[in-house]
Amino acid sequence: MKKIIIPLLACLLLAQSSKRSTITIYKDGTALVKQEIIWNNVPKGESILKYKDIPISIHKDTPFINFNNAQVLSQRFVDKTFTSDNFFKSKEGNLVNVKPKNGKVISGQLLEISNKIITIQSKNGIRWFSKENIEYLESKDKINNPVFSPYLSWNIKANKAGNMKGDLVYKLSNVTWNTIYRLIINGQVKGELVAEAVISNKSSKDFLNTNIQLVEGKMNIVKPSVTPRAPSNMSISRSSVPTMKEASLGDYHIYDAGNINKLIAKESITVRMYGPLNVDYEKIYVFENSERQQKEEPLKVELTLSNTEVHGLGIPLPAGKIDLYTFSGAGGIEYIGSDKMGQVPKGESSTIQAGYAFDITGKRKVLNYDRQRKSEEAVIEISISNARTDPVQIRIVEHINGDWVIKDQSHNYQKENASTIHFSISLDPGKKEYITYTYRKEWK
Repeated sequence: MKKIIIPLLACLLLAQSSKRSTITIYKDGTALVKQEIIWNNVPKGESILKYKDIPISIHKDTPFINFNNAQVLSQRFVDKTFTSDNFFKSKEGNLVNVKPKNGKVISGQLLEISNKIITIQSKNGIRWFSKENIEYLESKDKINNPVFSPYLSWNIKANKAGNMKGDLVYKLSNVTWNTIYRLIINGQVKGELVAEAVISNKSSKDFLNTNIQLVEGKMNIVKPSVTPRAPSNMSISRSSVPTMKEASLGDYHIYDAGNINKLIAKESITVRMYGPLNVDYEKIYVFENSERQQKEEPLKVELTLSNTEVHGLGIPLPAGKIDLYTFSGAGGIEYIGSDKMGQVPKGESSTIQAGYAFDITGKRKVLNYDRQRKSEEAVIEISISNARTDPVQIRIVEHINGDWVIKDQSHNYQKENASTIHFSISLDPGKKEYITYTYRKEWK
């Protein structure tokens, strides 16, 4: 009677299902994925578990997995996916068929293949072809079990038979988020603020029923040596959710965007962070100059948001772009500009440039300038005109370098630093006001 010998090989099992997942997205274009994976009917003892649903832009040195009832003996990361270039490069020295455009098939030994040329040795000698003039390149070989996407596998030792759950963690590139603010201003002091997060999945993986978290803050990151190119042709969808929950994450802030049903590859989704919030702001018209500069121009419009509860905020505001809107005479909302806003902690403020005012203009003249061997003196006149129908607040900023003193000023001024002073005035509608002063410098 013959004995039947069965080799004891580790059983290869593919992941049958995956349930809960969380993605934490950072401002540097990377994300941390925490994925629960289920394998069914895992035998007791050694097995090989395989998981294929990973993105091309995964950071190869980051994946790790934890099992409750198994020991991980080894982990493999396989990213040798099939490409025709790699395949035919491996066939150098072998017999291939080349079909030139408008020509007959030529058989020969493949000597070289590059991005632009193919060289073969046929019975008639050595010939090279430009790739753009080739209809096809053919090999009679067959590929067994080609790999079309990266995958991870683990050699494990299970304590008991049954379903096996693993918690996989890895980092990837090409997933980003940014904040877009929308401020609708209403007059000189009040407006409505909405903050939205634009989450872009430029990776190769679809994320379904995933809890998404957004981290604000600049971390120290050692970037991968090769960053995969982001796909183009992104599509954008919008989702409205309640105000996000925010919490501290060490020295950073983390925002919970909640469960997102679909974050598809090459798509973006917009979700609500805050708002609409009724906020107060300070609107100032700024005229900024230096020393002997003479000019006449509209004044710059600046809006200052104070991140306090009394002004309608008091929440950590992440950095982002802020779009400005106002109501037109016909009652609709119109776009009036945008600016970048940095991170604004609670209790701090942010100043937003909103363009230049059409009806508020400034003119600066140097009425007299006297320069001596060890001194310099200039008489400055500034006029501000308000053609609006409401009063406005004006700040006139003057930059003066060196060792200076101010004298004969028509209005009180404040010294901001060693090279800057400013005058603040309130200007009624239809009025014009003159500000004059003299600055004097002396040196040895």
